[in-house]
This record gives sequence, structure tokens and C-alpha cells, in this order.
Amino acid sequence: MSDNKVFVIGIDGMDPKMTRRMVDEGKLPNIKKLIEQGSTRKDLVLLGAMPTITPPMWTTLATGAYPSTHGITCYWNQHPTDLSRFEYAFESTKCQAEQVWNCIAEAGKKVLVWTWPGASWPPSHPSENLHVVGGMAPMGPNMAGCDLDKEMMTYAALTNQQVVQRGKAELHGGAGCVMEGKVEEKQDETGSWSATFDDVENKAWPLLDHKEGEESGEFADFIPTFDVPLHEPKGWAHEVPDGALEFPVVISNGMKQLPSLLLKNAEGVYDHVEIYMSKKDSEPWSVLSDGEYLPVRVIEMVKEDGQKIKGTRSVSIMKISQEPLSVQIDMGQCLDITTDIKEATWHPKSLYQQTVDIAGYCPVANNIGGGYPEMLSRRSLPSWNYMHKWQATALLGLIEENDYDAVFTHIHSCDHVGHSCWRWAKTRECYGNNDEKVYQGFLEEIYLQCDEYVGRLMSLIDKGWTLILTSDHGLLCSEEDELPFLGEGFVMNVGVMSELGYTVLEKDTNGKPLHKIDWSKTRAVAPRGNHIYINLKGRNDNGIVDPADKYELERQIIDDLYNYRLNGKRVVNIAMRNKDAVLLGMSGPKCGDIIYFLEEGFNRLHGDALSTTEGYFGTSVSPIFVAAGKGVKAGYELQRQIREVDIAPTVAAIMGVRVPEQADGAVVHQILVD
Repeated sequence: MSDNKVFVIGIDGMDPKMTRRMVDEGKLPNIKKLIEQGSTRKDLVLLGAMPTITPPMWTTLATGAYPSTHGITCYWNQHPTDLSRFEYAFESTKCQAEQVWNCIAEAGKKVLVWTWPGASWPPSHPSENLHVVGGMAPMGPNMAGCDLDKEMMTYAALTNQQVVQRGKAELHGGAGCVMEGKVEEKQDETGSWSATFDDVENKAWPLLDHKEGEESGEFADFIPTFDVPLHEPKGWAHEVPDGALEFPVVISNGMKQLPSLLLKNAEGVYDHVEIYMSKKDSEPWSVLSDGEYLPVRVIEMVKEDGQKIKGTRSVSIMKISQEPLSVQIDMGQCLDITTDIKEATWHPKSLYQQTVDIAGYCPVANNIGGGYPEMLSRRSLPSWNYMHKWQATALLGLIEENDYDAVFTHIHSCDHVGHSCWRWAKTRECYGNNDEKVYQGFLEEIYLQCDEYVGRLMSLIDKGWTLILTSDHGLLCSEEDELPFLGEGFVMNVGVMSELGYTVLEKDTNGKPLHKIDWSKTRAVAPRGNHIYINLKGRNDNGIVDPADKYELERQIIDDLYNYRLNGKRVVNIAMRNKDAVLLGMSGPKCGDIIYFLEEGFNRLHGDALSTTEGYFGTSVSPIFVAAGKGVKAGYELQRQIREVDIAPTVAAIMGVRVPEQADGAVVHQILVD
């Protein structure tokens, strides 16, 4: 058995093509150093498995198995009989293949698995050597089960007469579509969650309706926003500065208002805000200047039953406008910080307080995206900058205190910022975006942050560790402005399937289609990205297709998909039967009857694309691979195609433990010194 130690730096959505360009431009010095000290392909490409979406690919990295083997086949899994129901896919209980960290733990080595999305929580091995943090939601620790209050915006202006709520929290498809309507959630006897989308609509990207100088409502489509009056101060227990104006900052979905003051600087310009818990308080809860971001502020919340509980949330000023005078305050999502709830996402439970003692309370990376520049420059990017530093501090401290032999980590930064702005990284007048350079700059900024994050962890190489930098997939910017209503992993894809006559919607008394499927006439549906199911008698609850007709119907659907055109162009790259999709690692009972991927150019961000797909601004969907440190050749350039399924076997080989039992991949022996 080897005494080698391995640290996997997992950065969700990191694209090797963009990384290679920025390395060559001298913008990523730490990753450049990692490449020079280690082994990789010249293009940094890891040949990705499919579908190119978060839970199945992180599970593939953990198990060395394809989705057809490990059983997590999209962002959601499909209910076995109800085609309208999706099952949550982030649970380790859904995984049918052994994770490499179980092999490490049973060999007597101590291992930490940190917010690895899919196949990590709950802990999948009884060994005391296995420590697990989170993994049930991709954005970071405590993002599942610790929510006390949603993110919301306050817009205060002299022209507002009363408190009015605008906007709503929509369920945004991460790859570009919006699911509207009732979402019914159910929990079965095992504690597993699933959801039914009763009303279905597949829409294109939300339009950018922000106009320069438009001061109200510009964020309402993305975050619940409250218009509030801005007026002369009244009823304060302490003396208020001259010229101060009062307004409430709204939280708890309008149930609680924090009295606040908009204040002038020495030059008489309004430029900072004080937020109080009460007008009786002599000291403010938070003070922040225009554009400032405060990442972690402790606040007392009141639950529906009246119980008071402490949480943390971020605060930022999105904009102060002088004429007409207004201010916009963003209050980030509030997370419970009490220790008794943390047993739900920390194992052992003591890890939570240990982490807080090392690095402070867990931050929230603001997780509602959108195309407005202020959302990224003043909210998302600062939140990720803090998260990168906090996570590196926490991980290095835990390694020092707990003497881990292996650490598997995940951070969602490249993916989240990519989802927020890749669509606008190409000038598209139809979406109101006339300056792609702004969003391209935001994307480069998150890569600069990731480079600093990698740099903080590279001290482990000097301590005898092996570092592996990898990702689940990259993200790309679509070439086409208009995208087909197909391939979205988060919704029921109705558009193309309805046009082709396979999915039929119910109609109202006037003959207008409703957002509800007529299962008595529907022969096939595309309920999640890449999967099409025949509505089969004897298998599906509302099945109408005779099993004897299934094969010929599949042929017809595949023919129609290849023949479908949008603006005269074919939109489907490949479509094949379940039995043939074994070639892609996407076959068996957990996958659809037909597997398909969209043609290059019509992809949204990822998920609907083959892992070799490339896009605008030199982007791709491929994941990244670089290894350096003890046991790995220095300055070595591989010719071999490294596959995503090869990572777990290679980690096992470096550590001298057995390969996971169901692994489909092989050890990348070319990079190993011995």
C-alpha cells in the first residue's frame, strides 16, 4: 500500500479550452505552474462522459463508471413508471457503483469528501475514516436543508409611495429554459425526493429588458423585489445625520422590515447605507458603501412558529442613483448557523464547528443568476471571491487538524457564473445585449479567481501530496441566437416533440393548448435532457403504445429528429436507441428509450451537447485534467485520450488501494513515475 496522499481540486464547469488560452496569455500563473510541474495533454482536455451535466458526471469521476453503470443519468432521474415525475439525483443512495473514497476508507486511510454533488451524501461507507460534507446541492456546504430566508431585493425611491412586491422567483432551467407552473414535491418512505411538473412550458432565454437609466424593476424578473418609500426619518431613538433619508430593507418575504438610512458623504453625495434591526438601536446591524459586498453577517430570524434562530446572509448595494434618488439593496439567502441542524449535512457532526473555528461561518455564493451586469459585478463575483478564499482556508485547516490521506473537493464557481452570463458573451441584439466584452470579462474574472484558489492549495505539493485538477464539464457560448425547444435537462421538453406530433397538450374550450400533457394521445415525451421515452403500455402509468410497435416508433422518432430544421439548419447531432447508446455509456433501465444530443451551435451551455462540442469565444463542453505532485511525472505531455472514467482508477493506483468494483475506466499509467 502506498503512503501517497491525493487532493482532487474539482471546479464545476471549468473549460480546458478557455483555461489553455488564458494560461498561454499569462493570466493564470498558478495553473501554468501546476501544468509545468505535472502531467496533462497539451489541450488540457479530459474526454468527458455524457450527459455533460453535474450529478452524473461528478458520480462518474467518483466511481470510474459510466451513467449506464452507476445509474445517475441526468440532473434528475426518471421515475420508473410516471413519465411526468422526476427523482432527485444528488443522493448517494441513487448510485449503483462503488465510490473510490470507499476503497480508500476501507484500506485504513482517512478521507474527506467536500460538497461533491452526486454520490457523496449520505455517506456510503460505515468506516470512521470517511468524512463527508454536503453534496445534496452544488452551491456549497449548508445549501441543502439550512435555508431560513430567500434572497430578495429592496428598491427604495422618493417616487415610491408604499411597500409593493414585484417580481417572482422562477424555476430557471440551468441550460436555458424556464419551467413555470406548479411544482409538486413528494418524499417516499426512504426519504428520497421527487417532483412532478404539472404545468409544462418550454421557453427560450428570458429577454433582457434593462435599459440604461431605467431605475425601477430591472432586477424584478430574477429576484423577488420590494418597492419601498424613501422619506424623511421619523421615530429614531438616536440623532440622525442631516440630510439622511429613511427606508425599510425587506426580508422574510415582506414579513419583516429593517429600518435603514441612506446617508451623504462629506461632499454631500449619497453614498452609503446603515441598516438597523430596530430604530431603538444605537448601532447599525450593517454599514456599507455604494458597491460594497458584505459576505457573512449574522442576523436573528423569526420562524413561522415564532421561534428565533440565528443565521447568516450577505448584504450588498447594487446601485445608488442620485437623480432621481434611489438605492437598491440585495439581501442574500439566509442560512441557519445553529449546530443542531448540521448533522443533516456534516459527517461527523463535529466537522461543522471545527470548520467554523478554522474559517468562520459558511458563506453563500449568491445563486440566482441573470443578465444584468450589476448582479455579477456587485453580487455574484464578490461572493465567489470570498467563497474561494474561505474554502481554501477551511480545507487546509481541516487537513492540518485531521491528518487526511485523501480529499475530494468541489466548488461551483465557473459553472454558476457561466450560467449567469454565457448567453450574453456573444452580442445578441435580440436579447438586448450589445456589448459581449462585458460578459466575457466576467467569465475571465471567475477564472482568475479559480487560479488564485488553485494557488492557495498548491502548498500541498511541497508537503508530498498529489494534486489533480478536474471538472465535470465545460460550458460554451452558443453560436445560434434562436435555440430549439429540446435538450433542456430541467423541464419537460414539449416544443419540438409537440411540433412533431408525439407529445400532445390538452386544450381549453376555445381550442387553445394548455400547459398540461394529454397522456391519452401522447406517444412519446422528452422529460429531461437527452432522454426520450415511449409512452409504453405495461410500463408507464398512462401508456398507450403497444410494445410490439415500440421499435418502429423509435425509428420514426429518430428519422424525424434528424429531419427537424430550425432556420433551415438541422438541430439534432445524434439520436440512437437505448441499446445502441451503450457506446456512449447511456443505456439500460435508467436511461430513455432514445438518447439524443443537439447539433453544435444550437447548444445552450452544457447538458444538451456531446462532450466534444465547441462554441463561441473559444469555449467547449469538455472537462479539464491536470495532475502534479508526488508520484506524477513532471513536465509530461500526454498523447493518450484520458477519459472521465479513468480518474477514480488513477486515484486508486496512486494511493495503492483497489479500484472501485464497477469502474469502467483504466489507470492513466503513462503519467505515473512508477
